[in-house]
Amino acid sequence: MGDLWVPGIWYQMRKILIPMKLSLCIVLLSILTAQGSVFSQSTALSLNHKNSTVKEILGAIEDQSEFRFAFSSEYLDLDRKVSIQSSNESISNILKEVFQGTSVKYTINDRMIILYNDAKEDAGSLQQQNVSGRVTDSEGTPLPGVTVVVKGTTQGTITDDSGRYSITNVPADAILQFSFVGMKLQEVVVSGKSQVNVVLEEETIGLEEVVAVGYGTVKRADLTGAISSVSAEQIKKVPVTSVGEALQGQMSGVQVSSNDGTPGGGVQVLIRGIGSFGNNSPLYVIDGYPGASTSLNPDEIETIDVLKDASAAAIYGNRAANGVVIITTKRGSRHGLEVSVNATSSYQFMPKTYDVLNAQEFAQIATEIADAEGSSVLDEWYSPSSLRTLDWQDAMYRSGLKQIYSVGLRGGSEKSQTALSLGMTDHKGIVEFSNYKRYNVSLAQDYTPLKWLKSSTSVKFAHVNDKTIFGSGQSRIGTLARLIPTMTGNPETDEIKDADGNYGYYDLNAIATYNCDNVYKWADQRDVKDITNKLNASTSLEITPIKGLKLKTLFGIDYDVNEGYSFSPADEFRISPREASYRQFSTNSMEWLWENTVSYSLKLDNHELDIMVGVSAQENTTRTLSSTGTGLESDELRSIALLDNYTSTGYQQIWSLASEFSRLTYKFKDKYIVTGTVRRDGSSRFAEGNQYGVFPSVSGAWKANEESFLQGVEGLSNLKLRASYGEAGNQSIGLFQYESTYTTGSENKNYGYAFGENKVYATGLVQSYLPNSDLKWETSTQTDIGLDLGVMNNKLTLTADYYVKKSKDFLLNIQVPAQTGYTSATRNVGSVENKGFEFSLGYKNYDNPFKFGVNFNVTTVNNKIVSLSKGKDSVANLQSLDFSTTGDESWAVFSMSYVGGSIGDFYGFQEDGIIQTQAEIDALNENAKAIAQDDNVWYISSGTQAGDRKFVDQNGDGVITDDDKVTIGSPIPDFYGGITFNGEYKNFDFNLFFNYSVGNDILNYMKRNLTSININGSVGMENVSKEYYNNRWTESNPSNEFARATWADENSNSRISDVFVEDGSYLRFKNIEVGYTVPSRVLSKLAISKLRVFMSAQNLFTITGYSGLDPEIGQSVGNSSGAGGVTASGVDVGQYPYSKFMTLGVNVQF
Repeated sequence: MGDLWVPGIWYQMRKILIPMKLSLCIVLLSILTAQGSVFSQSTALSLNHKNSTVKEILGAIEDQSEFRFAFSSEYLDLDRKVSIQSSNESISNILKEVFQGTSVKYTINDRMIILYNDAKEDAGSLQQQNVSGRVTDSEGTPLPGVTVVVKGTTQGTITDDSGRYSITNVPADAILQFSFVGMKLQEVVVSGKSQVNVVLEEETIGLEEVVAVGYGTVKRADLTGAISSVSAEQIKKVPVTSVGEALQGQMSGVQVSSNDGTPGGGVQVLIRGIGSFGNNSPLYVIDGYPGASTSLNPDEIETIDVLKDASAAAIYGNRAANGVVIITTKRGSRHGLEVSVNATSSYQFMPKTYDVLNAQEFAQIATEIADAEGSSVLDEWYSPSSLRTLDWQDAMYRSGLKQIYSVGLRGGSEKSQTALSLGMTDHKGIVEFSNYKRYNVSLAQDYTPLKWLKSSTSVKFAHVNDKTIFGSGQSRIGTLARLIPTMTGNPETDEIKDADGNYGYYDLNAIATYNCDNVYKWADQRDVKDITNKLNASTSLEITPIKGLKLKTLFGIDYDVNEGYSFSPADEFRISPREASYRQFSTNSMEWLWENTVSYSLKLDNHELDIMVGVSAQENTTRTLSSTGTGLESDELRSIALLDNYTSTGYQQIWSLASEFSRLTYKFKDKYIVTGTVRRDGSSRFAEGNQYGVFPSVSGAWKANEESFLQGVEGLSNLKLRASYGEAGNQSIGLFQYESTYTTGSENKNYGYAFGENKVYATGLVQSYLPNSDLKWETSTQTDIGLDLGVMNNKLTLTADYYVKKSKDFLLNIQVPAQTGYTSATRNVGSVENKGFEFSLGYKNYDNPFKFGVNFNVTTVNNKIVSLSKGKDSVANLQSLDFSTTGDESWAVFSMSYVGGSIGDFYGFQEDGIIQTQAEIDALNENAKAIAQDDNVWYISSGTQAGDRKFVDQNGDGVITDDDKVTIGSPIPDFYGGITFNGEYKNFDFNLFFNYSVGNDILNYMKRNLTSININGSVGMENVSKEYYNNRWTESNPSNEFARATWADENSNSRISDVFVEDGSYLRFKNIEVGYTVPSRVLSKLAISKLRVFMSAQNLFTITGYSGLDPEIGQSVGNSSGAGGVTASGVDVGQYPYSKFMTLGVNVQF
């Protein structure tokens, strides 16, 4: 229900973007032009040269300034000796003195100085000419398809089959850029030449790439830790909306699972397994700010570097136990203004649905069961032809539209670079009443007024409007398949909503429709607003007083505001009438960060030493206020003060960190590398005596391919062995859990006092939480052994790692003696181990007209709980998914983490087939009575019948009780990864991307609902699947898969068991993209330097044996809360669905 409306959105967006783009271009151009026009006048130089050559003097001028010279050596005597002394002289005066008495003249164009011989030529003849030449590789082979561009312009061409090119009207001071896939970019100054031949060198793939390592960067070739990276080029291949999505399947060791398909919904990012019962999210560092908000526009991202092992992450101390994700955003350019516009529009198809019964089929099975069991149903169900079928899934699902637009302006000079980025994401979800809008603005400024002084500033703002009224959970999306498919309570309409705006409802007095509700009405009448504004800003100053020494200070803030309201009108047409309710909330968080570092680099002969030391202080203040209540006199009067009953809560919390850290790297002969880090963190989250911790690490690497005995190995490009060990912490717990909390209570709980003769009750305070001043952070130690291999000039690469990650001192609520007055308390207990292998294999071939690259990565993980607290060998699920706690088939405990098992293992009964005969039942009951020596004991129930399920009696006592529950599956995969293929042919490019997971199980609660006509924890009925309807056990169809249809279910056939555990392995065709880049010769007249159009499709198909709608289930979601946590992973309670996307996009550069 709901139509797709594209033109209006695009028209409005175009009206906003066009003037915005023009205005910003004008502003930036004005700044850059002004900078250039005054440069030559404001720059003063001091020279002191005696008998120096002209070449030496010109070089000295370039060293002191941003001036660059263009000339033809044919007409200029560079070896002529000159003496000059000048102090704070203009460039014009210096040049006059240098070329006094010669025929050399000059013109100054911004920072480019053109020298020419007045007797041979003039500046005009130098400024425009034709340039041609030939491009070859190092072996002299012609290179066709090389892009040749006049730098800073849209003027260019492509070499032909013989490697030749020709460009007309080239300025004599121009710089030609030669670029070719797999070759190093080369720039050549024309200097008045008409013939420019170029030999391109092959790029040493990856090794020269610079990687962020925390408070610094390092060449990938010099890495000693386990770090994986994703580039902007990789990110743009898939139209993602979040950082987490950009990581999925792109690297080994990083498991990314979507919690559901909600627009703007979260993902679960796990680096090398689950290391805690609490928070397992990595630390995000954005442009040097640790813990910054991740509501970024992905188009702003330059690189994402993931620090996986402790040696790499330990520099971030007590927040790095779950790994670190370092995000570097795009900065300004030194080569004039560059404008980029990227736009994608994605049509999202309606999702798959469950095949459930129509009204007539449901009425037949419902009346059949009611007659057999002597229960009552609605009279009209005995006349099924009169019933209207309601398709609740069709009513709530629709097609969707996702639009992503971004505009980037980047420019500057040698001294100053600026980048401005604007972005908008608008996603109309495939479930009614779900929309997500995000607006991003970011500004980056780098300024280097002097060679030894640099400042950098970054400002990022995000405005998010998130509205998902009907999301994941068993009483939201999970209800659509199970709701009774006919509704006859309203005499005015039997539709969900008729043309006059009347809503249907279920019979208010029938037991059979108990717990059924018109969910469309509920969602349609709700009024919800949830707005978030995020601001992150930082500025740094960097001083290099002497060569190798660098001093840096950085100050930043992170400010978040989340506010909104929700309103639901009164509804009397429900079995349990609902009063009008209203909630208003506001939370704001203000954080500041100040970091200071000193680094020093020294190189002596075969020795290289890099040292960095630093201090950091960070503080966060969060204030929140929320009021909620019921009973408004009018739906139009939305005020907390007008509510009949309401409660208000509010608080302020402050936490802070104080840290010192250092890193030392020693390299010998560029073959042997050792790195050590240490960080000391102090956290206000813990009591005195436990606030500080030290987190060290050490790592080393051996570049074996640099050894003489391997120099003759043909094809070997890189062979590096790595080893590391480190410690990191996890301080992500609630604030001040080491202190006691107090609460007020009602009179019947005896929490107050009675005063006076009349015993008037006065509210009092009572201690509600047992304090523990010994609490400290969780600690993780990790050992890593790695191999980096490259052959054929690194066309074929392999990265392999074996890791062992041990985490201990979890913060858990454990039982305490009753004498304390409490049932539980928070303690540091237990340990868990994750170990496994990571492999990343890549191949790139750019030698042929069809250029391609393939990457395959796989990660294994073995999660094992080593210990818990004394006398405790298991932990039940710490999060609830809103399962009913009543009835004989309670699913309230659905996971149990045992020592020796893994975190979040599913917990339930093992099925032993379907009981086929009464004789079989009698035998089971007789056995139970004999063991118990009690004639009132039954195997399960006295009402067990043929067609009911049989379960394994694990403890041999003859009866099925909770003591027979065991581990029945695990949501943790045996291995996972991704496969990527990129190709280029002439102007076409291609991308294929698959991600996969193998060995993980899914607890399918939706299957429980679709194979049982009784609602869990309720007396009402629910719809079932056609598969169950057609294949259920009957006397004529003695199935051994599906139990009999029963409303009473005295045998509890639908209890949690391995019947509902399925293999969740899958291979998903995540993305296919085909792009075409319009030839530059076509664009030259349009002032466009690059134009690429593309079409892509996402989620095309998934190969899986899972019977549900989608096997990708991360941390499951409850009705009113976020993701359920690691002990609630892999449970299908009705997730906001995924579906296919078809995308059209364009990338434009000016």
